[in-house]
Amino acid sequence: MANAAEVKDPEAFLKDPRFSQTFQLPADPSDDHGSLQVKYSDYGYHNATDENVLLFFAPLCASRIFHCAKDELAKKYRVRIVVMDRPGFGGTDPVKLEKRPAMCRKMTLALLKHLGIKHVSLACHSGGTVYAFDMLMHHPEILHPERPYLAVGAPWILPSHSHLLSMSVTQSLPASMLAQADKLIGFVNGTLGPVVATSAGMSQMFGLSKKKNVEGGAEETKADALFEESLEPFLFKLVHAESIRGFGDESVFLMQKTEGVPGWGDWLDYDDMVPKLVQALKGADKKLAVDVYYAEEDSMIGAPGTDGPKWLDSCFKGEEVEQVINYNIKTIEAADHDTIWSIRRGVPVDVFKKLAG
Repeated sequence: MANAAEVKDPEAFLKDPRFSQTFQLPADPSDDHGSLQVKYSDYGYHNATDENVLLFFAPLCASRIFHCAKDELAKKYRVRIVVMDRPGFGGTDPVKLEKRPAMCRKMTLALLKHLGIKHVSLACHSGGTVYAFDMLMHHPEILHPERPYLAVGAPWILPSHSHLLSMSVTQSLPASMLAQADKLIGFVNGTLGPVVATSAGMSQMFGLSKKKNVEGGAEETKADALFEESLEPFLFKLVHAESIRGFGDESVFLMQKTEGVPGWGDWLDYDDMVPKLVQALKGADKKLAVDVYYAEEDSMIGAPGTDGPKWLDSCFKGEEVEQVINYNIKTIEAADHDTIWSIRRGVPVDVFKKLAG
């Protein structure tokens, strides 16, 4: 098996057909939608007789390609990774804003059926946190019976809890302005561009990312980390080349500004969701392990121990919750909101080892 570091041509690597696959979600007049294309990536280790699938919910901008450099690592730990472009991103068709969470669930279930996957473990980053919990609250049956697990890297927390000024400014913007966010990418240098970019975990799309800390990391994964970092300019070039029309809708949804829709659909926030998730898990006779990885520095939700993370952690307290959900937190040194899932910072290997164990 070729080492990731031996791949000489990043553009050729990204053209691997495993990273850009599609299927059609059939039209459903009863659900008020036509036929929809869904684009996804499916890579890592494949073994139909021993399902070990990690279903990943990406951050705002939701590209299926962000973690493809983890292909060789995933194979090493015998983990299969599946990532779907959310509506309006990459190659997935847009949907009505007010139906976004429900349609994402529908697309995800259809994707798993299309791939013949019955059970999964889950992972998410930033805005993907909302979609991952929403999926589990409605469909706990997809959890793997032996690995009922969710890994959360740099979760999405509203500024009403984190009390960060920059994010509060973003949330105070009119929905009509947030809805135009996709048109701002690449040429806005004022207040909105940086703030929306930071909230996305996607500041590099605006050329605003600070110089990354490329030191450290485990020796055993150094080659993979270097390769992942070498891919970054090509990844963002590909994101720009494909659709980012969903950026506006997703910004409106994540900031809870969808007209006529309270909160995130049929739940208001994590404190409202957790009791519902507990009941759903009990009804499916499931338990769930949740690992939350906080970045040492996080300009979007605040550092560990500040208001935002403390509030999220408090949502998982209580005897009834703890009987069903095993909730743990870990601070990742030298990581920020963007880099929490980078190979160099160690979270991917930590998660893969838990799934392999």
